[in-house]
Amino acid sequence: MIDVLGLDAQQWLSLLGDLPADRRRTVLVTGVSQACERTSLLHVGFGDVVTDGIELEELDARASRLAQFAQCLPRRRRIGRLMLDLLAREAFGDGQPLNLNPREFALIWRLADSLNETVRKETLIYDVWRMGFVPETNSVAVHMSRLRRKLTFVGLAGVIETSANGGYRLAMPSADIPPVGRPMAPMAETLSR
Repeated sequence: MIDVLGLDAQQWLSLLGDLPADRRRTVLVTGVSQACERTSLLHVGFGDVVTDGIELEELDARASRLAQFAQCLPRRRRIGRLMLDLLAREAFGDGQPLNLNPREFALIWRLADSLNETVRKETLIYDVWRMGFVPETNSVAVHMSRLRRKLTFVGLAGVIETSANGGYRLAMPSADIPPVGRPMAPMAETLSR
């Protein structure tokens, strides 16, 4: 919850501009007196926006509802030029489908959970294959090889790295990740009208 009471539009715009777009949907902004400003914040993806005159019971109910949303899995994840769609169980590189099989999708989704962090082979076997032990197989390496090949076809070679201990990491170069402040520009234009 963010309270912007007492701040002018420019001040709270700069405060809220630092929030990534995927996190805005779980944020409750309070203290926004103008209806057009509340509308603008809702249009750019904030979970809820209320005035400073809200009753405590209503505020609690709205905050509880947003907390429940935070527990939900996102349908889509955008990581630079890579977009993952959980419902379609497909990944896209610059809009081109990778045509992933179910295990390949589960692997890249799991790696996206820990973006730029190494995920151990044992963890992948448990999370993707749902096995409590590490079998004597190279199945993870085979699936990673196929996944890398498909990523290469859409111009995303090298985004999956192998660590020395056999773990894997989805590493997106900072040049591929859009700046956090950029999505807020349309809101600034909306508010200045």
